[in-house]
Amino acid sequence: MFEGYGGPVQMKATDLSGIDPTLDACCQREIEGNRKQNALEATLRRHDRIALAERRRRNVIDSLSFGSGCRCCYDPNLDGGQYFALTELRNKLGEQNQEETDELNQHDDDNDRKLNTSDSDDSDSDDEFDYLLDEDLPVHNEDGGYSEFQSYEQQRMEEIQLMALINESAVQHGFGVHRQFGPERVLHAAGLGMGGIRGNLAAAIPPAAVVHLYDPDSEYGASLDLCLEELGKTYKGTKFLFGTLKGTLALNETLVKQEMPSLNVDECPPALLAVKDGVVKAVCTNLKSLGDERLGKVEPRAVEHWLDNAGVLLRDIPLEYEDYCRIRPEEDALLENMMREKAKLEQMKEMIYTCGVAGCCKTFRHEHIGVNNEVQSGRVLCEEIVTDEGDGVEK
Repeated sequence: MFEGYGGPVQMKATDLSGIDPTLDACCQREIEGNRKQNALEATLRRHDRIALAERRRRNVIDSLSFGSGCRCCYDPNLDGGQYFALTELRNKLGEQNQEETDELNQHDDDNDRKLNTSDSDDSDSDDEFDYLLDEDLPVHNEDGGYSEFQSYEQQRMEEIQLMALINESAVQHGFGVHRQFGPERVLHAAGLGMGGIRGNLAAAIPPAAVVHLYDPDSEYGASLDLCLEELGKTYKGTKFLFGTLKGTLALNETLVKQEMPSLNVDECPPALLAVKDGVVKAVCTNLKSLGDERLGKVEPRAVEHWLDNAGVLLRDIPLEYEDYCRIRPEEDALLENMMREKAKLEQMKEMIYTCGVAGCCKTFRHEHIGVNNEVQSGRVLCEEIVTDEGDGVEK
């Protein structure tokens, strides 16, 4: 994971084949030098953590309903919603948790009052060890540089910051979280039907994904979604997704018949899909078998056991940090160039002279002949000069 961060960096291999042997030696050396430079720049771009983090932050969308996410994974107009049964169950559980919290707080207050009335003279004192807190640790050595302790502390701080950056980027790309996707995108987000795309296949096809095709009126399915949310906190290497059943099957009929031929598109009940490396490993169309039908909710241990048998529960992400995002370097460069051009246009708008003519971008003071508006008259000469010259001729 820490390759390129104090560890060995694997250089991208330089392809020296295909060089025309009839070229002069100087031309061949120039081609070889250009290819070696391109390989070095590609390696530096991949392992430059700071530049990569900056590009990732530039691609983050903050206006999503659940927070922030990368634009390579989420559509702010289609993703991030919730259905009626899930919202009702959340509100119901929230009220129950609030009542339990109030009871616990009342119990804690009673215990505190009992402790305050008891004798506190028998408490042990650790004042004799206060002198240890007053000692300063050595920061600099005799040569004026940092001590080994300070260097180790700085290195650990950098590693912690890197891990925080990696975890933040993983969440923004859907790992370890349960998100709603639009019916057209939910199966593709799990890696189904993505084998022929261009770009980074490692980012387009997640190593493990769990998809719940829900019925918006089913409280049983809502309990399953809450269970998957809790599993996401433990299994950080798995993507958890849910989408509407009827819309997903109707808009992806060909893909469903190809990847899941056992499902009946017309009469399919709510289902739970286990997808690994872009292949459906298991399908559960009887969700009631994963819980207690009398209580109307799933059993978390049964759901976890079923997903574990399918091999889609991963505690760690088996991908390099550089492979989280699907946006290619050339797309990043195009976006950066577009942002630069937009900044230039905004700066130019401030410099444009307002002449009252739509579409005019001249930056200097000017007038348009024959155009009469609130800013200019449209005459070649002003009216006073023309009147004076006319009077002189008549005289």
